[in-house]
Amino acid sequence: MEPYPILSRLPNAITIARLLSTPVLAWFAYRQMHGAFAALLVPALLSDVIDGWLARRFDAESPVGATLDSIADITLMVVILYAIWPLHPNVYREHGLIILAVVALLALGHVAALIRFGRLASFHTRLLRAGIAVFSFFALVLFIFGFVPWLLYLAAFVCTLGAIEHFIMLCLLPEWTPNIHGGLPEVLRRWRKKPP
Repeated sequence: MEPYPILSRLPNAITIARLLSTPVLAWFAYRQMHGAFAALLVPALLSDVIDGWLARRFDAESPVGATLDSIADITLMVVILYAIWPLHPNVYREHGLIILAVVALLALGHVAALIRFGRLASFHTRLLRAGIAVFSFFALVLFIFGFVPWLLYLAAFVCTLGAIEHFIMLCLLPEWTPNIHGGLPEVLRRWRKKPP
């Protein structure tokens, strides 16, 4: 029997709540309700940190949870990218190419994972999580205080490194393996230990 049966279900419940917040956020953005959007965005972004920490803390990581977390993360990031247009259109007008390039690179990584494994990669590497964290911080600053260009470029740089790591891992892994927090170094260690 699990030592904390209710707490072990809590991470997925938080992830589902984040997923359910995305249509509300999209509606707030569409209606140009800046304050309401920012007020809901803060707990939505914090939930991404909390659900992962709880899953690790209570040994509740699972393939279902990893996939659900990936879907919730992607959906939230898509809503943020959409919300920039009605709430801060100048960001796209002046920096749209860099955003489009990074989004295309990350999307290609997910498409490659679907082709290779038939599902989202759900690696949750430290590098990709760092990219999401920097982008999330950029979004919080943007929607609460205003546009800070260097934060966008820092997020783009870290996300690009994470996407490159993602592609290399897709090439090296023989089968779908979620939650490889150590990223490429962890995959290379496993690859070297693999029997000939």
